[in-house]
Amino acid sequence: MIHEAPEQRSTDTDGPKTPRKRMILAVVGAAVVLLGSVIGYLTLIPQTHVVPSRLSQLVTTRPGVKAFDIKATSSLVQPVAKSGIKPLEAAANQFPAQTGIYSRVWRPSANPVAATEIIAFLSPSTTTARSVYQLLNTQQLGSKSYASSSLARRSTFNVPGIAGSSGATYSSSGASSTTKANPTLGEVVFRFGRVVALTETLSTSGAQHSVQVIARSEAAQLHSVEPGFTLAATAYPVTASWIWAIVTLVLLLAVGYVPFALPRWRERQALLRSVDIERRQDAWGVVYRRTDSGWSAYVPALPGVEATGSTRDETDRRLGEAIAAHLDAMRRDGLPIPEQSEIEVGHVAAAGAPQAQ
Repeated sequence: MIHEAPEQRSTDTDGPKTPRKRMILAVVGAAVVLLGSVIGYLTLIPQTHVVPSRLSQLVTTRPGVKAFDIKATSSLVQPVAKSGIKPLEAAANQFPAQTGIYSRVWRPSANPVAATEIIAFLSPSTTTARSVYQLLNTQQLGSKSYASSSLARRSTFNVPGIAGSSGATYSSSGASSTTKANPTLGEVVFRFGRVVALTETLSTSGAQHSVQVIARSEAAQLHSVEPGFTLAATAYPVTASWIWAIVTLVLLLAVGYVPFALPRWRERQALLRSVDIERRQDAWGVVYRRTDSGWSAYVPALPGVEATGSTRDETDRRLGEAIAAHLDAMRRDGLPIPEQSEIEVGHVAAAGAPQAQ
């Protein structure tokens, strides 16, 4: 048999990384995976949709007046398309997630005449909100705003503490404004950011004071929720979130494991190559011959080393044991190990033999 030339071990130019470098590489890889996972999750997984009921956050649940500090009689989202407020209707077509109307009404059972309503008008921009404010100011606080209901404007005022607020009181045009039995309607309109609030109070006494207190309560509510308020709600699907978390965890484990496992894998591959080279270097040329009982074989480079067997495999096994024993004996005796011989099998014609025609 012909031996292949021994392979020279390749040198890893990078060299094995120190544990510290491997740790740094693992930490950097984990940070990159985490950052990419967070960015990808926030980009692909969340589902955003419009929730009109979120408008309820724009209206206070406590008017601040004792007679009306009860559970609201009604709370509802009003359709913008039927509001008659043109600037808001136009904005709702382009920005449905940032436009809406919500009202809340209180009617004390002890006083069937008294009632309070707060209406919040959400606009997509302060420019639209200013237009809505001007329109409501004209419609609700004008001198003849309630003439059709036989109500005359009795006073106008501003609410202390609410910049740009406007208010007015109305009572029956056929009775004196000082008559206690005559219900008085008090109204205040003000704007806070993108929200215009309209507060209305119907009371037989102190309507102006009551509506101012209610307006201040509503202003405090808007101050806490209006900046950045939107009707869009973001949902994170549970199944998709779990799958994303599992994939991220697998990637983190892989990134943390590879810097430590790769050098070990390279060392193992180098060891396997070394063992293979040594195995091939320890192979000896053998001559086989068939016999009546099977096979016989001997090693020309090691005189006296031979073996027989009923099969080639059995012969090889016995010959391998004989070679090992012979070499061990030579090493114990201090004898030099001969070079392995290369055996080539061929056919040569006898000299002078007749040639076929």
